[in-house]
Amino acid sequence: MVKKFQRLDLRIPPDYSLSVEVLKKMEKEIQCDTKETIKFLQAISHPTRLRVLRALRIKELCVCVLVALMKIKYSKLSYHLKILKKAGLVESEKRKNFLIYRLTGLGRKVLADLERPSEDQGRQL
Repeated sequence: MVKKFQRLDLRIPPDYSLSVEVLKKMEKEIQCDTKETIKFLQAISHPTRLRVLRALRIKELCVCVLVALMKIKYSKLSYHLKILKKAGLVESEKRKNFLIYRLTGLGRKVLADLERPSEDQGRQL
């Protein structure tokens, strides 16, 4: 592996170095399956789904309230909820004739992480 890097014409500063251990870790990391991560990122990438997550952060809600709140058709909301549920961000519970949705622990963590100011925010370019 190190020989692969030695053959490359990398124009890096002479005082910059990478250990074999670090190179092995990086190679292992980039070989990991990304399907789950991509599925997860796609689940949170739609504005409607983000709005649903934000609403559910405040209180668990039945589908009928979400439909009225989001001002979209039931079929569209159902589609978005299915994606969020499959990604593990929301869960549902049937109560009598109502289906109640709430955030999972992962859903709460994701929202908190998304809305936490990053170190780059506020920096001037």
